[in-house]
Formats: sequence, structure tokens, C-alpha cells
Amino acid sequence: MANQPMATGALKAFIHSEAQRILDACTKCGKCVEACPTRRYSAPLTGVEPGTVVTGILSVLRGEQGTPEALGWASVCVRSGLCVSACPEGINPKMMVRIARIMASGGLGGPRQIPVRDDRDFFDRIRAFAKLQLTEEEMRNWM
Repeated sequence: MANQPMATGALKAFIHSEAQRILDACTKCGKCVEACPTRRYSAPLTGVEPGTVVTGILSVLRGEQGTPEALGWASVCVRSGLCVSACPEGINPKMMVRIARIMASGGLGGPRQIPVRDDRDFFDRIRAFAKLQLTEEEMRNWM
């Protein structure tokens, strides 16, 4: 597996400041997890309280070990954006999960908590395959 380039300079500063902003604003209500279309299809999220998943994501943003549920959510996020309008605090949960994914994959020099995919076309292929398998309503929710 090829090494991922580590974020540096202004990007690293932005990621840390954005993570802190999210940590300060998030109330762990779980509305973002409830809105996420991957929740229905992801084993790590099945039967788990949404607030518990968010708590694990916030742990990752603090540089701590994430919970299996949080790491699972960060790994399967398809960036639908449905979480953004669900957040009553005006946080961008899509950004929150993206930062957690960067941090959990070792992108800021911390330990790898999730595997890194070397395949840049992975999500494009998933979307193409999904279009062949999903109903019209599921596609509206996912794509």
C-alpha cells in the first residue's frame, strides 16, 4: 500500500481549527447520523444510538481512539450531504466526518485507525454499481 501524503502547512492548520470549531459546537445529538443514508446499510451502525457514533467521531477529532461505530461511519461515508441540513447546530457533519476520516487514516501523522484505500476510483465504481442496483427513491437518498 502506498503511503498517503501528510497534510502540511495551511491545510493542516485549517483542519485543526475546523476540528476545534466542531468540537466546541457539537452537542452530540446524533441528528447527522439519523439522516445518513449509509446507516441502514452499515453493520457498524446497526442498532447503535446516533449520539454514541457522534461521540466516537469527536474522539477522533481530539486525536483519540475512535469507537468501532465511529470509524465504521467515517469509512462508509458517501458524502451525500443529507447530514448537513439535519444539524441543528449549523455544523457541517459532512466536513466533520471527512476530517475524522483524514485523521483516522493517519493523514495528519497520527496512528492509522482505519485502512487507507489506494484506489482513487473506488467511490466512482460504487456509485456506478449502486445506480444499477438501487430503486429511484434510494438513488434520490444516496446520490
